[in-house]
Amino acid sequence: MKEALVDVQGVWKRFGRQWVLRDLSLGVEPGEVVALLGPNGVGKTTLLRVIATLIRPQRGTVRLFGKPARALEVERGWIGLVANPPAFYRHLSGEENLEQALALAGRPIGRGRVLEAMERVGLPPGRAVAAYSSGMKKRLALARTLLAGPRLLLLDEPETALDSGGRKELTRVIGEVAREGAVVLATHDRGFAAEVASRSFAMGAEG
Repeated sequence: MKEALVDVQGVWKRFGRQWVLRDLSLGVEPGEVVALLGPNGVGKTTLLRVIATLIRPQRGTVRLFGKPARALEVERGWIGLVANPPAFYRHLSGEENLEQALALAGRPIGRGRVLEAMERVGLPPGRAVAAYSSGMKKRLALARTLLAGPRLLLLDEPETALDSGGRKELTRVIGEVAREGAVVLATHDRGFAAEVASRSFAMGAEG
């Protein structure tokens, strides 16, 4: 049996007095694409942020790549989160945004790799982000994450605002990442989940 890339056991998370995650357990093995299914407000984004080690649960354990999440160091760079909505500098072009983000992260790379990443998600260079549609910003956020080479890709409502071409590109990229690692995505679109995921994980309403 493969070692799970994600092993969430008995996780509880609350904000104030409101419990968002209640005794939740989830395992994700290499090669899987797991869709977190449910309407807004059931904790899908919270679970992604817990897995991404951005927030800590009140109870339960999270292991990533076979190690406790709190012990991750170099492996933290193996996690890529595409949040919703993505944030960029509007006055810069798409490729300038990517270059600056990587430079700030201490991983500057050449313009050639940046342009390859944009081509991979179907974005033309030379256009200011101020002129981007919501779907184009989603594609740029995906390109920014892919440049870091994540083994675990976390996507929050990635299909929102994408046209048919964008969804096709997204589906292709998800498959590419899953061949080398795993993907966890949050969505309320059951059709999209059935199209891209190897299995779904239903999340219930908040109590």
